[in-house]
Amino acid sequence: MAPVEPTEDELARLFDTVVGTVTLRASDLGRQRDFYGRGIGLEARNAGSDSVALADAAGRTVIRLDSTRAAGGEPLTRPHTGLFHNAFRYPDRAALGAAVKRTFELAPVFEGASDHGVSDAVYFRDPEGNGVELYRDRPYAEWPAAEPGRVGMYTRPLDLAALVGEAAGADLPARCDVGHIHLQTADVEATASFWRDAFGLDERQRFGPQAVFLAEGLYHHHIGANTWRSAGAPPAPPDRPGLEAFELRLRSAEAVASAGERLERAGVAVTREDGRLAFADPDSNRVLVDAR
Repeated sequence: MAPVEPTEDELARLFDTVVGTVTLRASDLGRQRDFYGRGIGLEARNAGSDSVALADAAGRTVIRLDSTRAAGGEPLTRPHTGLFHNAFRYPDRAALGAAVKRTFELAPVFEGASDHGVSDAVYFRDPEGNGVELYRDRPYAEWPAAEPGRVGMYTRPLDLAALVGEAAGADLPARCDVGHIHLQTADVEATASFWRDAFGLDERQRFGPQAVFLAEGLYHHHIGANTWRSAGAPPAPPDRPGLEAFELRLRSAEAVASAGERLERAGVAVTREDGRLAFADPDSNRVLVDAR
C-alpha cells in the first residue's frame, strides 16, 4: 500500500509534543550528576543536598535527580517495571557523535548502536543501571515508507566509527531533550490500551505481544513499552534507583484538557497540580502532563 502524504499541518506538528522532565531516584547523587553532566551534556541547576535539576543549552530541565528515598540503595536486579531507557535527542549527527564520544568514557555499560531508519541510536546504561539512548532523528522525508498510520522503523547495524568521526567539539551544555521514553511494562496490551484508548496517542508500531510504540501525530514514538525483561513483573520498590516520574508536554492546553477528560471517562484517577494533569499508568509510573 502506498504511503499517504502528510498534510502541511501534520508536518508542522511533527515535533509539537515532547517528553518533558524525567525524574530519577538516585542512589549516589554526585555520581549520577557527573554522568549526566559530562556525558549527556547537561548543566546542573538548583542543586541541593538531595536533588539536582539538569538542563540543556536552552535552559530546559531534562533530568531531575532525587536521592530522598533511594540514597545508598542498590540497583534492582530482579525483573521489574519502570524505565527501559531515556532517549536523549540531539539536533544532528555531529552533536550526537560528540555526546557518544563523551558518554563512552563514563558509562559502565555499552549496549550497542542501531540504524532504525527514522533515527541513528546508541545505547548505554548509566552508573545506576538506568537505560540511556542517545539519538538523532533523520529528516521526515527520509523515513522508511509504511502503511497509513504506521511508521517503518527497523533495526540494522550503525557504523559507530563513522558517527564518532563526525563528532564536533560542541560546547556544554548540549542542545538535547528527551525525545521519547521507553518503559518496561508488565503487560504490553494493557499499556497500549491505556495510552491509545484512554489517553489518545496513536499506535505507530507493534512488535507482536512484546513491544509497542505510540505517539501524538506523525512522530515515530513518544512512548515505547516492552516486556523483554518485565513480563508480569511488579514495579520497582521506591527505595531503589530508577524512574520516579516523567512529563509529557502536549501541543496545546486544549490537548491537555481533552486527554484529562478521556482519562476520567476511562475511570483513571486524575488530579490537577499547578495546571498539570497527574496520574499513574498501568505499571504505577507517575505521569505529569502539561502544555508546551
